[in-house]
Amino acid sequence: MKSELLKILSEQINKELLKEYFTFPIGNDNFNIGYDEIGLGRGKEKVLDKDLSIHNSDYGRGDAKHQKGGGHGGIDIFAPLGTPLVSCVNGKIVKIGKTKVGGNRVTIRDSRGLNYYYAHMNLINPSLRRGDLVSSGSYIGTVGDSGTAKGTHPHLHFSIYDKRGYKKGNIDPWPLLSSSINDINTIESIPADIEGLTLDLSTLPKEIKITDILTNKDNRDLITRGAKGESVEEFQKILRDLGYNLGEFGPNGDGVDGKFGSVTIDAIRSFQKDHGLKVDGIIGINTATALSSYK
Repeated sequence: MKSELLKILSEQINKELLKEYFTFPIGNDNFNIGYDEIGLGRGKEKVLDKDLSIHNSDYGRGDAKHQKGGGHGGIDIFAPLGTPLVSCVNGKIVKIGKTKVGGNRVTIRDSRGLNYYYAHMNLINPSLRRGDLVSSGSYIGTVGDSGTAKGTHPHLHFSIYDKRGYKKGNIDPWPLLSSSINDINTIESIPADIEGLTLDLSTLPKEIKITDILTNKDNRDLITRGAKGESVEEFQKILRDLGYNLGEFGPNGDGVDGKFGSVTIDAIRSFQKDHGLKVDGIIGINTATALSSYK
């Protein structure tokens, strides 16, 4: 009895921890989760008619087609073609590219070993590679209808599964989606280095500082594209004093503007290369340690 209570308590704690760091995967408020009234984006009217739909969107057994394949192991979030998608967690990209079923797809694994699967994307952020670390809220691509979704309403097929794999370890994503539905990580404009898009990776769910990463002693928190504020100014000043090019942004024209954009990413990459670190433009534990040595 005691062990069962501990198990239940542990599961509840894990759920609460997940809610704390989970970011809703759509980068704006123009979406519809499945066809359920409870799943609408902030109380908006439905954008789709379930009776006229050509496939089932909810988690579970699904329609006849899904049942033949073992059910619908995810939830479909409908949005206009090209709507930005963001990473829902801090993690590592373990799968990226195109498959027959998922089309353009990305899988991100967090520090707990849970996998977050994005399928049927229109575009994958071309700067991303397998093994890259991404932070919660960072841009990863756009909503589409690739793979077996061709000809359907553009949507994100969103799944969560554990180390047992997609079928055996599949987890209903609705509790996390519903817990974050009112905290949309809005992307409003376009990074110049992403061809054909006008997205600005301007907001992250919380401001991560170098001291936070050093305190953690690992990569559970990262500073990456889209971060802004004093934490960015802190390492921009270090890079400036070391002679790295940050452009002529900011009030003093020295590149210190508190915005982690493409120019700052290039400076971080140069710093990493000069210090024998992995060149990815992301500030994790190794890069943070190297930068802090110049403070």
